[in-house]
Amino acid sequence: MQLGFVGLGAVVETAYLPALRNLFDDAVRCFGFDVLPAKHPEGVTRSASLAELLATPLDTLFITTASLHHLAVLEQAIASPVPRIVIEKPIVATLSQIKKLNALLATPDVASRVLALDHWMARTETVKHSLVGHVSDIVRIEGFLQEPSGYNAAGEPVALNFATGEPDTRTLRHPDGVILDIGTHVLAMLRETVRYLGGHEDMTLQVVTAKDRLGRNIAKGDLTTAEGEAHLQGSISGVPVEIWLNKYAGPAGGQKGLRVYLRDGRIINHDRRGAEDVLELIEGKDIQRWHIPGTIYERCLAEHIIGAKSLFERDPQEVSRTTRRRIEEVALLLTLQQQLRGPH
Repeated sequence: MQLGFVGLGAVVETAYLPALRNLFDDAVRCFGFDVLPAKHPEGVTRSASLAELLATPLDTLFITTASLHHLAVLEQAIASPVPRIVIEKPIVATLSQIKKLNALLATPDVASRVLALDHWMARTETVKHSLVGHVSDIVRIEGFLQEPSGYNAAGEPVALNFATGEPDTRTLRHPDGVILDIGTHVLAMLRETVRYLGGHEDMTLQVVTAKDRLGRNIAKGDLTTAEGEAHLQGSISGVPVEIWLNKYAGPAGGQKGLRVYLRDGRIINHDRRGAEDVLELIEGKDIQRWHIPGTIYERCLAEHIIGAKSLFERDPQEVSRTTRRRIEEVALLLTLQQQLRGPH
């Protein structure tokens, strides 16, 4: 199996490559291109240009550049012979790009080759363990992504790399605040869970609060400062939803998953703890608990992207539908940023 990566940054080095090694060992050969010559992760055969990479006989191409460049790379990839193209989240970075993307995907033969990836879409253990019969059993859902953070020399909070735990040296600017950057994860997880439980795909969201890294409110007209935390509120398939996002939740971080409140009083809690997911069914003082080992990327790659279980193999029609859902989510989150900051 031959895989290609356009963009060889941290997500490839710390998430994709370890997951691929654990899943497939030496059965996978990886090729890649990055505009920065210094980007050359171990285990990737580097191409001299994007054209050279796209001319390589690849089984799947992953677009893992900065989100602002996804669309330009996709346009070239679609014109190549690569049969399967997977795009990291968020699939695009602006509302104007969504219009161009929809035009590209209007052709069924193109849409069937393109899968928008959010690895949290594989986190549907509530469904897999049959803890809920139907979406009508749910009173409300809470979604969380509260990431651990450190402190700089001035005592200010700093983000940490999600895989290594080391300080994130990037200067985060709008649109790479939590609403778009990590809101995509939570929204994908919630929508896939509701969908599998028989819900429809309608959703609404509004921003309750949005603050920067230092806890200051994001001001109307501010097109630079990234949101460090946000509270969103709305509904999915008519079910009330609350979402809490925080990139600076302190050294211990917080919950990373969902909490489902059922009509019979039981609560389902899904969290990421250390190197595993933990699923809990809470009924008063009684708690049933399941442990799901491995990284989320491993599960997503194995269950949705690569091999016999991939969407491309088991349900080709679902590829374009999945991409459409990820586009809808990004469009909604980008619209929230417009409402928060003003048109831009």
